[in-house]
Amino acid sequence: MDTNIAVDFLRSQRKSRPKNERAMFDQQSAVTLIEQLIQDDRDIFFSVVTLKELLQYPYISCEEEERINKVLPMFSTILSVDERIGRIAALYSRESAEYREKHIEDCYIAATASTYPLYTKNPKDFVYVNDSSLTIVVPYDYRRANGIG
Repeated sequence: MDTNIAVDFLRSQRKSRPKNERAMFDQQSAVTLIEQLIQDDRDIFFSVVTLKELLQYPYISCEEEERINKVLPMFSTILSVDERIGRIAALYSRESAEYREKHIEDCYIAATASTYPLYTKNPKDFVYVNDSSLTIVVPYDYRRANGIG
């Protein structure tokens, strides 16, 4: 599962209200998705790179860091980067200068997902991956759900 889905789910756990209609849609959709996957007894995986992306901000509050460290492992497994994933990520990076320069984390997330479907809101982040074994699933899309171009 991509970082953007984790962000939506974690934001839904905050006490504050969503900042706008789209944020509310995304947060509710992430909760529905994760609840449905759990109900269907489906495994939920995040790359350790997602954990890095969630925790990297210099001004992250102690409360938010604690929420990430507590909530994510409650319903998911964090997958490490091993040699196989490193080699696949290197291949993706080698095939695309765009990935090498701007999206190295996405290389690792895509490589981790090479054996599992990758749930993401941003399939464009993975257009540079030329790998038929990578299955991209867009579980929710505010624009599509609301008939916006």
